[in-house]
Amino acid sequence: MKRTLNDTLAAIRKGTGPRLILLHGDDFQVSEASRSLLDLWVPTDQRTLNLECFDGRSSPWDQIEAVLRTPPLFPGTKTVVIENAPYFLSRDRRGDLADKIRQLWGDDKKDEAARLLLDLMVLEGWTPNATDRTPAPLGTGHTPSSTAAGKGPSGEMDEILAYGLSRGMDPGKLGSGQNHRLPELLEEGLPPWICLLITTPHVDKRTRLYRRLDQEGAVLDLSLERERNGRIKREALAEFLDRLIRETGKTIEPRAKVLLLARAGDELWGIHHEMGKLFLYVGEQPRIREQDVEEVFSDEAGTWVFDLTAALAKRDTLPALGCLARLLSQGEPPLKILGTIASDVRKLLAARHFLEGEFRGKWKAGMTFQEFQRRVLSQGAPTITQNPYGDYMSFQRAGPFTSEQLLRYLHLLYETDIRLKSTGKPPRMAMERLILEMCQERTQRHAGYESIRPKKT
Repeated sequence: MKRTLNDTLAAIRKGTGPRLILLHGDDFQVSEASRSLLDLWVPTDQRTLNLECFDGRSSPWDQIEAVLRTPPLFPGTKTVVIENAPYFLSRDRRGDLADKIRQLWGDDKKDEAARLLLDLMVLEGWTPNATDRTPAPLGTGHTPSSTAAGKGPSGEMDEILAYGLSRGMDPGKLGSGQNHRLPELLEEGLPPWICLLITTPHVDKRTRLYRRLDQEGAVLDLSLERERNGRIKREALAEFLDRLIRETGKTIEPRAKVLLLARAGDELWGIHHEMGKLFLYVGEQPRIREQDVEEVFSDEAGTWVFDLTAALAKRDTLPALGCLARLLSQGEPPLKILGTIASDVRKLLAARHFLEGEFRGKWKAGMTFQEFQRRVLSQGAPTITQNPYGDYMSFQRAGPFTSEQLLRYLHLLYETDIRLKSTGKPPRMAMERLILEMCQERTQRHAGYESIRPKKT
């Protein structure tokens, strides 16, 4: 049975809780859990003498162990916190960690990606003097010298490493955490006066140390349940929002709740910040309304991409124009919006080419994802996006279009790009014109379209 935070807190209140706890998973939930545990273990007025905090990446283990073995000045317990502990990485899973680094980098979590890269490089035996070289195991067997900078897996790792060094991340200090003797300490047993809390962003649950901690103390996995596309599961997000609203004693209109779920991003820190703004905005008002959410809660979910492209796919002019107006009012650059639409159209066009060629007769409207994997994709490998489910959605959405329509859309996008970059007219007018032309019921021929239209055979 999975151990929960509430069960652990209840046991500590009864005096039967563990004195050794490992937290990992979502950053926000780990931070909140740490605060709750410390409130029980060491009251605020006792923290000056009975609480010691260390950064596991940079603090020498000798220093941490000395504190662990030193009795408190006054009777009672002493609490030691080791944050960002790199003790649970495994060389056996370096490929997975390298993929995680690239994912973090692609999600614009650059600091976290750089720190994890330096942790992994130290784990690989990399030394601070070798700052001009990324170990081959992190890439695909190529060293940075054999791959153009910024291109390919190894070149991307070079870029991430350079970013970390430019941000003042000291690889020598980060490597200090690898020389820990936590297994030996657990073998001897924690001193009776110690409560030890360890937090870490990344774990390999197969490591012996992880399993040992689960046996000797409590390991709490605070990861968020996510959908295939990486979004937080709607149920988990709704539960988090409900908890925040209950804590303020307020209620929320059903339509406002739906809008919150649509606009919430993928990180609880950001959602918590936006909810704080919303609570300040409504003030003493007991009920959160839809218009309150519209006015204050930023759209961090990226749902505007799907709202806009979905409206264009249905040729729903008014919803598409409304979505465009909202994006522009939020400060989204017109060229970024244009690029997003163009990327979506290219994926649909690639899907149409497969439907009319290699996959003719294999795809059927209404096919389930499992059937799609089994009957359409060769050996389950994606052909258009980075994952099979992304391909499945692209094929579904490409169904109502013809290649001619999608090529026409690309030509309209090309013309709009020129207007945005070379004319003095307001960008909003160019984007609205694009929306109107893409939503027209009839396919019209524009100058230059014949040159890109597929030749009939």
